[in-house]
Amino acid sequence: MSVTEPLADAAPVPVLQLRNVWKTYRGDGVEVHALRGVDLDVQAGEYVAIMGPSGSGKSTLMNVIGCLDVASHGQYVLDGEDVAHLTDNELADIRNERIGFVFQQFNLLTSQPAWRNVELPLWYARVKAGVRKQRALDALARVGLADRAHHKPGQLSGGQQQRVAIARALVTDPALILADEPTGNLDSVSTAEILDLLDELHRSGRTIVLITHEAEVAARAQRVVRVFDGRIASDEPGGWTP
Repeated sequence: MSVTEPLADAAPVPVLQLRNVWKTYRGDGVEVHALRGVDLDVQAGEYVAIMGPSGSGKSTLMNVIGCLDVASHGQYVLDGEDVAHLTDNELADIRNERIGFVFQQFNLLTSQPAWRNVELPLWYARVKAGVRKQRALDALARVGLADRAHHKPGQLSGGQQQRVAIARALVTDPALILADEPTGNLDSVSTAEILDLLDELHRSGRTIVLITHEAEVAARAQRVVRVFDGRIASDEPGGWTP
């Protein structure tokens, strides 16, 4: 090849990459393999739903992806960094800065207004106060709650509280949005609104991994990964359309 010939473009690096990941729990002389050799790639900008029945391993997989737990064996690379051997403090930094969490139980501070809840990850990251507030207000505007910034969670509907949680997940500009049953506590109208918001975030280029047991929710994703007995049982296109 000529030295002047341009090199081919490098293959994109996945936002998250799991290779032969196992998670084994031990107690009273018994071993339980919650994950059994999981391989999974999620590329930048993908919207992936992970489904599975109770006991399938999907919650354990979510905990590993979210750095809430560590694999017993295998490799997990998140945003270009192998997290397998990080310290607890380093894992905490990863969770705070590179992963935006959205949980079923909103996890909002009831005594604090929406913008204070949204700025929390920036507070932990020691961002200056004025910058924190502006970024929190911008994130609330992004999810359609600019006019609710000073409302406390008790003054908001369930759907609005989940929007605050999504704004909090976005405020650090993370590599990954990890949503665990984000519509589980919502009525049908609020569920549709939250799923529409996740669709919009996906269209804007956000990488989203959604954990759900509801087929109708999973169908909104670009890919549906089904987990059974600690393994990936299938990985198929979802119902998402641009």
